Amino acid sequence: MTIYRNQIVIEPSPVIERCASIFGYMQSNSGLGYAKMVATIAVVMLALTGCSPSEAPTAGPNPTETTQPTTDPTETPVQTEFFSMPADCTGILPASELDAFAADGIVLLAGPGGKYGNELITEPTPEMSAGGISCYFGTDNEDLTLLRVAVLVSAVPLDATSRSEVIADLAAQGLAQAMDERGDVTFGILGVSEGQTTANYNVIASDSWISVLSSDGGEAAFLAIIALANAVHSANYN
Repeated sequence: MTIYRNQIVIEPSPVIERCASIFGYMQSNSGLGYAKMVATIAVVMLALTGCSPSEAPTAGPNPTETTQPTTDPTETPVQTEFFSMPADCTGILPASELDAFAADGIVLLAGPGGKYGNELITEPTPEMSAGGISCYFGTDNEDLTLLRVAVLVSAVPLDATSRSEVIADLAAQGLAQAMDERGDVTFGILGVSEGQTTANYNVIASDSWISVLSSDGGEAAFLAIIALANAVHSANYN
C-alpha cells in the first residue's frame, strides 16, 4: 500500500495538527515545533498523544460507509463474538498484515512489544489512557531523529460506561458517524491526499474501541485504514 511508502512532511492543519506532526520526517536540529511540523523525536511522539478524542475537525470530505446508523449508538448491541485484548502490539494485527508491512519496510517501532517499547512515547494516547494499547508502525532509522511513523493502530477494551464516553467524545469532534457491516458504530474523517489532514477511523463495538490513524489522507488512505481496523478485529475477536 503506497501510504506506507509515502515519505512526506505534513504541513500544519487546523484539523489534526497535533496528530499529523508525528508522520513527517523527524529532525533534531529544529526548534520550530509545530510551525514546520519538524521536531525532536520526543516532541513528535508527544504530538500524537492527544489525537483522539479531543479536537474537533473542520469540515472536509466525509467517509463513505456501508450503512447509516439506525439506532442510538450508545445502545450496546447484542454480542455474538467477544474481544480479547492483545498482550502487546505484536498481536494487534494478524501475522499476514505484519508480513505485508515488513515487505514495505514497515516495522513496529513503538508501543508494547515494539523495537523501542514505550521509551519514545512521552505521554499516553487517549486509547492508552482508556486502558488500551497504541502501536506505532513505520520506517526505522539508525538516526532516531529520522524515525517516521506511517500508521498508529490502537485497541481498547470497553464496558458499557466507557463505551458511552468514547462515543460521546468522538461524536463531539464532528467526525462522520456511520455503521459498518457488523453493526458497529464508526467515526472517521477522510482527510485529503495532499496531507493537509490525515485519515482517521474508529470502530466502537460492544466491548472494544479500535482506532487507526494514517500518515496520509484521501480515499485510498481511508480504505487502507478501514482494512487495518477490520484486521485488528479479525485478530482479536473470537
